[in-house]
Amino acid sequence: MKFNTNAPFWRFMDTLVRFTALNLVCLATMIPVVTIGPARAALYSTMFAYDEHDDIRLVHEYLRRFKREFLHGFVSGLITLALAAVIVFGLAFWNAWDANVSYLPLIVLIIATVVLTLTAEYLFPLQARFDNPLATQWKLAAMFPWRAFPCSLALLGIDVLAIALAYFVPFVRVLMILFGVAWVAYAKSLVFLWGFKRYGGFGPIEQPTYINAHD
Repeated sequence: MKFNTNAPFWRFMDTLVRFTALNLVCLATMIPVVTIGPARAALYSTMFAYDEHDDIRLVHEYLRRFKREFLHGFVSGLITLALAAVIVFGLAFWNAWDANVSYLPLIVLIIATVVLTLTAEYLFPLQARFDNPLATQWKLAAMFPWRAFPCSLALLGIDVLAIALAYFVPFVRVLMILFGVAWVAYAKSLVFLWGFKRYGGFGPIEQPTYINAHD
């Protein structure tokens, strides 16, 4: 009996193994926390390349792109963490502030949280897709969520679905650790690519550096 590695089952298992390896390496590079920015940029950059050529070596490409995206991703990640820390400090201060007018700063903090969350959602995919200066990346990331609002809703839907499954189905939590982050990023990458095509024109696309898995 001939062993057919091109059968649908074995192709699925090959993809599953590759995504699991990518997921674990990505999580490992996020452990220092300050490297979350370049890790997210590299992950989306890898997913964009995978969408065009699904036989690329995912882990190899991720590590190459992690190095390529490190500087901008590191700076943007630190800025994002600093802004998030300011918001958390503001919420903690508001919680200890006993005054009738305290709801006004709460509204401001909630708006700031939404804006920062949406900006961070687009910041690293934009960095991964387009070759722009750091200031331009932030400007585009702040503008794009509102310009491409249907895209933002689709991304929110993916996040809500993933979080709900992980919360209500304990076994899914294990799967999220094994390969869930990479799969969610892949699903989002399709939305981002659609959004960039529909609402795009944000600078030159970064040149591909992928190597096919069979090369």
